[in-house]
Amino acid sequence: MNALENIVQTDKLLPLGLKENMQLKELYQSGKEYLDRNSIETPSLEASLLLSETAVIDNMSEIYAFPEKEIDQNTVSEFQGLINRRIKREPLAYITGEKEFYSRPFKVNPSVLIPRPETEILVEETLGLAKLVSTPLILDIGTGSGCIAITLACEYKNARVLAADISLEALSIAKENTTRHQVSHRICLVRGDLLSSFKYNTFDIIVSNPPYISGVEFDQLEPDVKEFEPRSSLLGGEDGLYFIRKIISDSTTTLKDGGWCLLEIGLGQKESAKTLFEEYGYTEISSTNDLNGIERVIKAKWKK
Repeated sequence: MNALENIVQTDKLLPLGLKENMQLKELYQSGKEYLDRNSIETPSLEASLLLSETAVIDNMSEIYAFPEKEIDQNTVSEFQGLINRRIKREPLAYITGEKEFYSRPFKVNPSVLIPRPETEILVEETLGLAKLVSTPLILDIGTGSGCIAITLACEYKNARVLAADISLEALSIAKENTTRHQVSHRICLVRGDLLSSFKYNTFDIIVSNPPYISGVEFDQLEPDVKEFEPRSSLLGGEDGLYFIRKIISDSTTTLKDGGWCLLEIGLGQKESAKTLFEEYGYTEISSTNDLNGIERVIKAKWKK
């Protein structure tokens, strides 16, 4: 019995190999079918990406260009190991160590939340406001991988960005990503708990993708998320609004007059967030939907 058979139900096993050599197309097909049988939604794409992690291919076209390429047993075993990790619902981004965001690759690991497409809407909304200011000072709260802060710095060269996180492990990943995208000189990484480290009336824009999952919602998350991504980056208190509430209230002292606060929010949270902004004296409150029609980003202007 091979290593996979010790972990995965035997009625779901497919023979990935265990021969001395396999052909590339054969190995790919076996991996794809195995992922499909274990309810992975995009088995073709993921099989090709995991194959590329073994350095057998650079892109999927090679599978069809060189289908009879012989693959040695060490590589077959390596591929089996990667497939098995995915079957156990480890996110693909953690297996490959990378996730694309705003058409740029970002290093990720289990100490940071995996960047998601809907967060690109938050970046778009922030850029729209930032470009109205000649040299805006922007604070990204809970930066994680740094994908928001780095994208803002890359897309608007005049922006000065502070990226804060309470996790040293997250800041280490963010630092690697700032170096990778050559914006280290324009992004200051700060260890801090929300806005507690910052002075009054400092920022033109405060932006955050805070933890906003409620306790009930967390229990219903897919295993890929609930069992692997950092709870501290997901859970926003029992009602999901703890960090949203805190950022809105504290931003009143750290934003400049006329500054903006932008937040990513969860399903059904728009009215609660809008009410909080109103209670603290913000104006020009508006929201933006994601591609699924969910009100995903809310923004408001601070003016004493």
